[in-house]
Amino acid sequence: MRYFVITYIQKPNGQYDEQVEVTKKIRQRDLQCANVILDFKTMRIEKAMANGQSIERDWDRIHDFYLQHYRATFERLHRDNGRTLVIENESNTSVDSATATAG
Repeated sequence: MRYFVITYIQKPNGQYDEQVEVTKKIRQRDLQCANVILDFKTMRIEKAMANGQSIERDWDRIHDFYLQHYRATFERLHRDNGRTLVIENESNTSVDSATATAG
């Protein structure tokens, strides 16, 4: 898997539901509807929107925010893309690409 895709759906009561998907390819629907798309192969943010506004595409900041909630998923995404997720402490993470494996 390569992409982490998040879509926020507003309910009639004003609250939001968060829909998360991990996928190998980005679909046109993802580009149109998703709020956040993280590419774990290139460690790049493909899309970052909140409340209809584009947000700063800072990989470390956005990655670390979602890491708090999706740690196991992020560890697998990094591993699947030849990297190791190193958690130095709860507020500081890094990705070690030196341990990349062929594949």
